[in-house]
Amino acid sequence: MDYEDFRGSTCGKGFLVEGLKCMNVLAEKSRLTEMECGTNYACILNDNSSFLPTEYKVLQSQKGGCFVKCMRMLYNGKTELYYFSGELKPLSTVLLSIDAERFLTILCNLFAAIISVQSNGFLTCRNINADFERIYIDPSTYKVNLIYLPLKEHLFEDDAAFENEVRTSLIKLISGLNALSTPRMMQVLADLQNGSLGVEELYSKLSGKMIANQHDNNSVENREPSTEPTRLKLVAMNAPVRFVITVDKNAFTIGKKDSNDAVITFNKMISRVHCKVTGSRGQYWITDLQSSNGTYINNMRLQPNQPHELKSGDIVRMANSDFQTVID
Repeated sequence: MDYEDFRGSTCGKGFLVEGLKCMNVLAEKSRLTEMECGTNYACILNDNSSFLPTEYKVLQSQKGGCFVKCMRMLYNGKTELYYFSGELKPLSTVLLSIDAERFLTILCNLFAAIISVQSNGFLTCRNINADFERIYIDPSTYKVNLIYLPLKEHLFEDDAAFENEVRTSLIKLISGLNALSTPRMMQVLADLQNGSLGVEELYSKLSGKMIANQHDNNSVENREPSTEPTRLKLVAMNAPVRFVITVDKNAFTIGKKDSNDAVITFNKMISRVHCKVTGSRGQYWITDLQSSNGTYINNMRLQPNQPHELKSGDIVRMANSDFQTVID
């Protein structure tokens, strides 16, 4: 069954209906109206008092994060939330031509985005649109971008309800598409159906499999073998291909220039010599080497030439490419 057949099937209709439920609840209560604005997307609030200005300000401060950029406007006197989704593609559209390997990359990025929101401290998954028409993908990097609605009335009762909605939709999707019927995807499907596994556990299992494949053609090979066991890896979260950087030297440079220990060619925004990782035996630091577009740790931009300690689980951003730190 291909995607078009899937959408027309009973299972496919159920999948689409489930994904639209959260927005339909508000629409049926006449709380908002959805609009397509060319290639962008907007929500009109019929009651301006439902808007949460504090959450909107926090949303505006999430530069380079996992949210679709949003602007508050007025539409016939009503609050309009205008989302700049034009250069992105809905997940439902990407699925038309995706293969299992690229879907795994998107899935990993989706889990990472959810974890990022859950650890945000100010924003909540309860206000994220879980419809696959409103989960957007950067077609060049496969980074996941989410629609956040700063509203008093939440789309979901709690984060667990949001997680369950996403899991249910993913299970129906994977079960109904022949293109995703690979042995590895079947294991992912089994993990999704395992209610004892939370999103963090699902992400760890999926990213762990990415690390296990570090010797494939997309991995960075060790150039100068060390007598110490490998202890640090940077796992690409939004690259167009699987990419794992293995740090195997006490001073390890990263950039797009061929002379670096790790050469990144898929992002032109990364500098020729972007940053350096130093340390060994479980203790590591990263230093920005005066890169043009910056090095970030957990959304905090580093000062050039000032080392910052790395811990397992940290998210390293080089320009606009994200990597998860794994220290074993």
